[in-house]
Amino acid sequence: MTYGIGGTCAPGVLMGVAAGGVAPPTAITLYADGTLHPRTQTRAAIDGPQDPNYGITQGVPDITTGTGTFGIAWNDTAATAGNVPPNAQYSTFQVSMTNVGGGTNMEIDAADYWTNWVPLGATSGYPDMFNYGCYADGGTGTGVTWAWSVTITGQSLSNGTVAFVVGTPLTVIDGSFGTNGWTGVGEYIGMQSGRSGGPAGGDTINISVTATATNAGGTATGTFLHDIVFI
Repeated sequence: MTYGIGGTCAPGVLMGVAAGGVAPPTAITLYADGTLHPRTQTRAAIDGPQDPNYGITQGVPDITTGTGTFGIAWNDTAATAGNVPPNAQYSTFQVSMTNVGGGTNMEIDAADYWTNWVPLGATSGYPDMFNYGCYADGGTGTGVTWAWSVTITGQSLSNGTVAFVVGTPLTVIDGSFGTNGWTGVGEYIGMQSGRSGGPAGGDTINISVTATATNAGGTATGTFLHDIVFI
């Protein structure tokens, strides 16, 4: 909570009017896209199969142990109705997936995941990827500019595996897949294994996707969190 003259304001908003008389942008609420569907409120969509080369040049679906359609890069368009369980797993290695307020939490079976990554060329540099599509509702004001960012806030990965940020962030309000294609907000996560193996049980990755509206009066932000735990 931010404090200012007269009380408090919403998280992520700097309160008050600047010396030049410009009010800061209004509070931001994230959605999967511009339809503002309430089931996706405060969340971003994760949808690797939006990339036509998913499972060909990047991305790890369950090609060996499942249907070869979905992988880590999938949260059923951020809808709470898509949580696993109670729904059946979308991929064999995504054993749980919960779209919670402000984020998506996943548990990934490390051994099953590695079984599917190896035949794609894991130890030869073939990368997995997680992409994000999101729309920022709000952030209105005088002279507002926009910026999206995808940040790895923490990673603890075994066997030389490393996650990294790829791409160029968008500078517009709409970072949805429907508007921008598979790159969504512009930046996405790539991940490469080490030569000796991939993630192991107990490994974690923590990612944040943030929309920032800025003007002469201050800033407003909306953030989605993607937390992955390998088991």
